[in-house]
Amino acid sequence: MSLKGVQLSLFDEAQPALGKHGTFNPNHKESVHRWYPYIEGFSAQFVSNLLDEFGSSENQIYDPFAGTGTTMTVAASRGMPAFYSEINPFMRLVIESKTNNLIWAIENINILKKYFTEILDKVKYNLPSDQDALEIFNQAFKNKVYYQSSRLIEVIALKQIIHQSDVVCQLKEFAYLALGSIAVECSELKRASDLRYRRQNEYLPLNLSVLDKFKDKTDQIYQDILRMTDNLSRFSPVTCLEESALVSGDKTDFIDLIITSPPYLNGTNYFRNTKIELWLTGFLNNEKDLELFRQKAMAAGINNISRNNREIIPIVEIESFVSNLEKSAYDSRIPQLVKCYFSDTILWLRQAFKVLKKSGLLIIDIGDSCFAGVHIPTEQIITILATNMGFKLREERLVRGRKSKDGSPLKQVLLIFEKSFNTSQYIPANKNYSLIQNSFKDYQSMAEEFANCLPHQQEPYSKRNWGHQLHSLCSYQGKLKPAIAHFLIKYFTSPQDIILDPMSGSGTIPLEAFLQGRYPVGNDLQELGFILTKAKVEKGTDEEVYEIFNSLTKYISKYKKDQDFLNYAEFGFNGKITDYFHPETYREILAARHYIKTSPCTLWGQALVYSCLLHILHGNRPYALSRCSHPVTPFKPSGDFEYRPLIPRLKEKIARMLQSEYPQNAFCGMATQLPFSKLNYTGNIDVVITSPPFADSTRFFIANWLRLWLTGWEPEDFVVRQEQFLEYKQRRNMDIYYDFFNSCAGWLKPKGRLILHVGKTASCNMAEELSSRAGEHFQLVYSFEENVQNREKFGITAQGATKSHQYLFFIRK
Repeated sequence: MSLKGVQLSLFDEAQPALGKHGTFNPNHKESVHRWYPYIEGFSAQFVSNLLDEFGSSENQIYDPFAGTGTTMTVAASRGMPAFYSEINPFMRLVIESKTNNLIWAIENINILKKYFTEILDKVKYNLPSDQDALEIFNQAFKNKVYYQSSRLIEVIALKQIIHQSDVVCQLKEFAYLALGSIAVECSELKRASDLRYRRQNEYLPLNLSVLDKFKDKTDQIYQDILRMTDNLSRFSPVTCLEESALVSGDKTDFIDLIITSPPYLNGTNYFRNTKIELWLTGFLNNEKDLELFRQKAMAAGINNISRNNREIIPIVEIESFVSNLEKSAYDSRIPQLVKCYFSDTILWLRQAFKVLKKSGLLIIDIGDSCFAGVHIPTEQIITILATNMGFKLREERLVRGRKSKDGSPLKQVLLIFEKSFNTSQYIPANKNYSLIQNSFKDYQSMAEEFANCLPHQQEPYSKRNWGHQLHSLCSYQGKLKPAIAHFLIKYFTSPQDIILDPMSGSGTIPLEAFLQGRYPVGNDLQELGFILTKAKVEKGTDEEVYEIFNSLTKYISKYKKDQDFLNYAEFGFNGKITDYFHPETYREILAARHYIKTSPCTLWGQALVYSCLLHILHGNRPYALSRCSHPVTPFKPSGDFEYRPLIPRLKEKIARMLQSEYPQNAFCGMATQLPFSKLNYTGNIDVVITSPPFADSTRFFIANWLRLWLTGWEPEDFVVRQEQFLEYKQRRNMDIYYDFFNSCAGWLKPKGRLILHVGKTASCNMAEELSSRAGEHFQLVYSFEENVQNREKFGITAQGATKSHQYLFFIRK
């Protein structure tokens, strides 16, 4: 099934889209429909065309979001039984007036005319004083200037006279309808997308009279009804099924056709927009009462989120959009609004499915949304939810093009579903389901936002020890700050994305992907990086870990006395290796090294145990096996040669690491140890994020020499093996990155993202060098520099030649 469907017109070929008929605007000139002005909703012609195509005179029609009642009014005028749901009590009054009360008024037209005249006569002789009118108004809207003084007096007088009328309810409701329909028109407010104060060029004439406007409206209502006196037999009554479309009623399988336009996901506060009408008609005492309506209504506006007491249904299809909004939204309630909106969508779709007959149709008028540059394809998500529930999408039709407040292109569409009894039908959430956002624009916007706010520099993320406990599994020279990795994952990837770091080092980027519900894949050619990455992104049991630990400790206990203390006595870069340890500690380390060489790391349990051992190898605290050195780079040691037993220190470190808590949505990842050219992930990766070796920076294999030695490196490897690594190759020629970009293009899915974190020195601008070699496969979306010369040095005075960090954001062509 295609989400895009077929975009056709409800009209003839000369009119390819529904255009203005998909809005309420044409109703302003339509008899009956013009009684109350509205912005949201569709036209009577729109409904009429749908009924012509999909309905019949015997059909029963339902609109779960009735608004001003256009669907019911058109259906009832055709003699079709109509049902509706509507939370807003003033809107229910409008609906009843245009349908059931209309039937009554056709037979009692003279009584209605007389009542309208009596109201105006009484008002003229019962006008309140300025002070009385203001006191009554302030009870509802304290200190608000919604009406000029003379107009406020007339509004209050009309409200009181109608309320005091001792007449049948139909008469009162027509009068309230007339008053409500002119309430905003006569005020200092203007109804645009939201209710706001008038601008200078929108001020009302000083002589505008509320009573004159009320008379014009009642005359219009009377004339429209008078013209319909010969059509009484055609009208069918209308029934309110449930006030809320979210509430499941008792009736099932009796509706033939549902035509509706649910609230758009646009942040509009629908109740605030009608607060004056609600107050004038007696449904609102003060603005605090609005909260009662918001709690019952479908979540569509920001203001009814914080106190929404309905349980939110988890929806995997929206996770990526919520994640992006959490990074960029200007209001923290917006991500919650999106979750609540689609959770409520499930509720009303369930009710719609319940009331529809077999093969009944559900026609939804809906539009997409955009918040803070994040596009929400509402129509596509609704299609998934409805299909999962047992609806079958027959087609999608374009209504008209729209624009968001920031100018982003949007659209209004018609979704036509048929009720199916194949309720087990399910469309999984995957990348092929067209929920990918507007890639380039969203990507660029997020990169700019990242550059402007540098979130990793803000507290608490800027603190030295910020991050998950596993980031401290083992110290590592040249390690990317966890906070940087955290926000690169959070900003530029989505839950369930496959994230690859082909030069993962200590595994910081894959770990952050793991912690944020992405599928992490890490690769590093040298053993230290591979072991640390494997320990951080794969999973296992405590029993597995302690089985490895026990095996290792038995080996150490058995063979430590056999180790030659003079082995590697002349090897070392910051002093000789034998200078670092007490002889007995050194023998235990040699035994452990032999165990690691003969039992290379293939299991997660091995990776965790080996990583813990690598961490305690050297440092300046009691946990370390060495004399006093540095925990990151093994500087020449100092202090006494103190025996520090390996086994208890290792056991304590392992116990601490096994206390680490993992998020429930974490996916077990994978670590490999291959040249990046040998990685075979053809077209499977969503995002590649990596931090290649910085130009002219400290050589990683020298800075990490002691830990590399423990993983099995021999002294000659520090000379021979350096030619394998990108760090060494790029010193000779940056053209090696042509191969790198070629590999990345092969790994990534179409339009996949590549993000690089590199370093700039006085002699090498890596961003320029790499960008100039990426063009065959990638388009540069954004880049920027972050000055790091004043960063914390963590006790290491030689920080290399790096002056600034550079961020490159590419998209695969």
